[in-house]
Amino acid sequence: MQRPAILTCTAVVAMVLSVALLVRGGSGDGRFHTVVAEVTPTVEMEGVPSPDFRAAAAELADLDGLARATLVLFLMAAATALVSLLGVIAAETLLLEGRRVVEVMLGAPLRGMLRATVRRWRRRLLWSLAAGGAVAAGIAALMAALAPPGISFAAPSWMTGLGALLILAGLLALAALVPIRTLYSPSRPLVQEAESQQLTDPRPRRFNRVLMITGQLTVAVTIVTASGLFLLSGGGAESGGVSGTGGRGGDGGHTVLGLLSPTEEARGDPFARAALYESALAGLQRAPEVVAESLATPGAWIGRGPEVRTANECGRCSDGGMPHPIHIAIVKHHAVMPGFFAERGLPFVAGRGFSTGGPGNGAREVVINLAYARDHFLEPPVIGRQVALGGIRGEWHVVVGIVRDIGGRGLGASGSPYSVYLSALDHPPARIELVASVPTGVAEDEEDSLRIVRESLAGLPGSGLAVGELRPAADEVERMHGTAVWLGQGSRGAGVVATLAAVFGMVGAMRTHVRSRLRDMGIRSALGAAPRALKRLILREALRIGGAGVGMGLWGTTLVVGVVGPPDVAIFNAPLFLAVAVLFLGVSVAAAVPGARLAATAEPREVMDA
Repeated sequence: MQRPAILTCTAVVAMVLSVALLVRGGSGDGRFHTVVAEVTPTVEMEGVPSPDFRAAAAELADLDGLARATLVLFLMAAATALVSLLGVIAAETLLLEGRRVVEVMLGAPLRGMLRATVRRWRRRLLWSLAAGGAVAAGIAALMAALAPPGISFAAPSWMTGLGALLILAGLLALAALVPIRTLYSPSRPLVQEAESQQLTDPRPRRFNRVLMITGQLTVAVTIVTASGLFLLSGGGAESGGVSGTGGRGGDGGHTVLGLLSPTEEARGDPFARAALYESALAGLQRAPEVVAESLATPGAWIGRGPEVRTANECGRCSDGGMPHPIHIAIVKHHAVMPGFFAERGLPFVAGRGFSTGGPGNGAREVVINLAYARDHFLEPPVIGRQVALGGIRGEWHVVVGIVRDIGGRGLGASGSPYSVYLSALDHPPARIELVASVPTGVAEDEEDSLRIVRESLAGLPGSGLAVGELRPAADEVERMHGTAVWLGQGSRGAGVVATLAAVFGMVGAMRTHVRSRLRDMGIRSALGAAPRALKRLILREALRIGGAGVGMGLWGTTLVVGVVGPPDVAIFNAPLFLAVAVLFLGVSVAAAVPGARLAATAEPREVMDA
């Protein structure tokens, strides 16, 4: 039992220390994880009310959710490894029970028995602490190296890890030492137990072993399968068609983001800001080395932005037979410059883009996305109806166009699916984000693209705009859409460790059970039982134990996920359930194969001595 004990204990230590990297202790800020992220800024727009939810709100909520899911999966992996370790301790206790009973009857002192067990487990714990600490450090270094741009770790909670390790040591002490202490109970019938050790395999002891292995297998299968369902529900973090790293011509050029801020003179004048943005866009479009995609509020190019309560005219709509002419929804709002929709690859489903003009020039126009038109303008036509940002009391704008939705997952995807686009000339924002591409033939790499865009912006005549935060657009896409994949990689690692720990723990327990049956098999062989029949007897018993444990574990998975799982997690996945069942059934039978082969030998004495 030495090897399974060290391996499973190492897995527990590694998972406990890894959880400590995701738990913040003593910070007092109410946040439990230590993942720090850059967020999409929210800027003020002329004539638009303050947002009900800032642009960063949905991103941080999604990051919290991902960190919670990762933390839960690590905890489930640690629980799996701990169950396997306790199963190894229980199997070792059953294996040594006969010898310990005889030693107690011969007068062995309690202190000596406890000291020997403590020494044995102290060596195992030291090896496990060293190996588990190395594994946890490797996980932390790998996660930090693979972190998307804008994502970083803060200081880990070492006190949490130390406290969990102390709790683990206490559990191990209880599991390993309490059975020894109970042997010295005055009411324990040691003589009867010593006599029962001479029997082939007492049925009560065999039943205890089978029950222990089945329970261990049930818990391990439940936790491993539930972890798999959580991972599968998260899916990937593909960009979902968000174009942000190619030029207007789709030539695979390098795309650059930058934030343009008006200087002091133009900051308080909306007309001056609108003129600055218009001249900057026109100047960039004239630059021979730059494909100017558009200017818009930060995050608009990937469908991220602040959200505000919005009212819209629905017409002769009804809800349950009652007239419902006005709908209220939480909607993202973006201010965009002319050309934004064409450069972003957003075709118009109906209507047109914005008319030319400036602040206060004519009727205010908006373009909405298809999801908003479909869900809140229930009676056609949509073009010509009005929306009011900020609710019914807000300023009403006329819908002039409907564009395709911006797809994609990642941080902020849980926010509102509805979008309203306003003209940045009518509602000039306090700052505006540039999205520009440099063709591959012009720029050698991203650094060269940044240099070209920076020089083009510096060459604008009489510009009153300050340029800051120029960076590759690929970094922003990776931060948004790669965070789920990044955390998912750590979760998969936890799932692999949990599976290995469960397999090693179950193999040790199953081998102990088969070894305890060898005396019985030797006597059967001496009485003329066929070797093949003995082999089939052991393998059938292992298959029954594995089948019972796997069946109850898969049923427990549907119960656990259905009761405590998030709404988007399915309680059944046929390929996953089949893979887990085949794995653990195969391991159950494989663990019994060496003992079955030994029981099928022609020498009964060799079987009994083993």
